[in-house]
Amino acid sequence: MPSWPTGEGDAPAAPTQRPRLIQIAMYLMYAGAALSAVSVIAVFGSRDQLQQNAREALRAQKQPVTSERVASLANSTMIFIIALGVIMVALWILMAIMNGKGKGWARIMASILAVANIWFNLRGLSIVGIALILVGIVAAVMLWLPAARPWFETSRRSRA
Repeated sequence: MPSWPTGEGDAPAAPTQRPRLIQIAMYLMYAGAALSAVSVIAVFGSRDQLQQNAREALRAQKQPVTSERVASLANSTMIFIIALGVIMVALWILMAIMNGKGKGWARIMASILAVANIWFNLRGLSIVGIALILVGIVAAVMLWLPAARPWFETSRRSRA
């Protein structure tokens, strides 16, 4: 007759190596980092569009539209997008590494970032943006599947 575990000795064996499910989620996160890097590189090809957007923004604010102001605003926007992209690449990689180590906080953070990723990429929908949304959702869901739970519980127990 089955009985409830009475101590750690009765608990199911903890995984000693990373489950395949976690490994796949990590690969997806690395793919997210690569896609984010592609987005950063693509900014360099959208310089004309950034300048056009800068002109429209200056006109909407009823400010003088000079070539210097347009260039300055376009450059500032480009720098902001590149910095944000570098941060996103770093976050994807950090989440892959920390989830690979079984850190529970990383599983929660990866889920929060997946939701933020949806919001961010729906604003300027592109093929890369759609791919980033899908990668983020699938990776986050994989981290919460029942087969992944022992990996994160083992990490928590080993710290205690």
